[in-house]
Amino acid sequence: MFLEQKILIINIMNSKNSMSECTFLINPTRHPSSTRVLKKILKKKTDSRIVEASSIGNFREEVRNFCTDDSKYLVIWGGDGTVHQAINAMMQKQIPGKALGFLRGGTGNGIQDSYEIPYFLTKQINTYIDSVKNSYIESVDLLRIDFDGKTVYGQLLGIGYDAEVLKLRKSLFFRGAHNTVKPGMRYYLFSALKLFQKFDFRNTAEIELTFRKGKYALKGIKINAEYPFKTLIRRTKAVIIEIGTRPYYGRLFRICPDVVCNDGNMDAYLYQFTNHLTILLNLISIWNGWHHRINARLAKMRQPLIERYEIKETIIKTGKNVDFHIDGELFNTGDTDEIHISIIPQAINFLVPGSFYHKFHPFQKEA
Repeated sequence: MFLEQKILIINIMNSKNSMSECTFLINPTRHPSSTRVLKKILKKKTDSRIVEASSIGNFREEVRNFCTDDSKYLVIWGGDGTVHQAINAMMQKQIPGKALGFLRGGTGNGIQDSYEIPYFLTKQINTYIDSVKNSYIESVDLLRIDFDGKTVYGQLLGIGYDAEVLKLRKSLFFRGAHNTVKPGMRYYLFSALKLFQKFDFRNTAEIELTFRKGKYALKGIKINAEYPFKTLIRRTKAVIIEIGTRPYYGRLFRICPDVVCNDGNMDAYLYQFTNHLTILLNLISIWNGWHHRINARLAKMRQPLIERYEIKETIIKTGKNVDFHIDGELFNTGDTDEIHISIIPQAINFLVPGSFYHKFHPFQKEA
């Protein structure tokens, strides 16, 4: 999705705001007006050097260069796909002492929502200046996804309806000249509604999941329920299977609401809806991650629940040539019929806002 896109690299050299060890990597083509504003803010607040690249290959190369240069922080401007590319490029090097941050620059910005990145651009820049000054770094978990001879790292993996929406959006709004899908939330919503109209719940394919080293963990309105296991085989016709280490997907869709980013577990959610009416009646609760409310209604009607698991490892038997997404990027199982997912505890450092950092360090005093 990055081919023929221009990428700017701004290496902050001015130590007056403690940003001399920080590099900003910015993808300007989707929102050129925002890029102009960002450059203006950076020039006002910092003495910056701008370098331009033109492709995903250049992008990955610059991330790899960051891993070996003197910069300590890399803050990129882009959406979930841009962050996904940066994470995978950094995991190839795995140089200690480096941290990744992200500005809002995509259609969904799910990863930005998950780490409490502010909305206004000036506030985002000020937030990162403060984070660099105070070393607000959090080590977070990553999923390692192995399939069809490939290894990909990410924080969300989805199979089912959400992957089919991405597939439909690509078929409807793909721009061959730019090798990208048209950016904008309206294209995603249009695709989601179009798929919803024709979606057949009765023909949802059964998928087998093997969970290892974990527990079934349901949170309810009045009671919680847990069932620990070493290995559990679960067969389901869930319309969405989501596995993650961060809560948000797309535009504030809290798809994995109870996940903790650095507890050494992945959360698996099985959305086992059986008809259109159930989704329509619970749409607000689904979007906000209020699974306890949804499950209370479903339990009374003896319908399948939204199941939640905390595990260390998952094997998903999908069948060949099945589409799925990792951080909103489409993939296919190819000639293999399974996906192997394992957790890598504290695999990468994120540069985070102080509001996020202090939630994980409640007893740490300010320097």
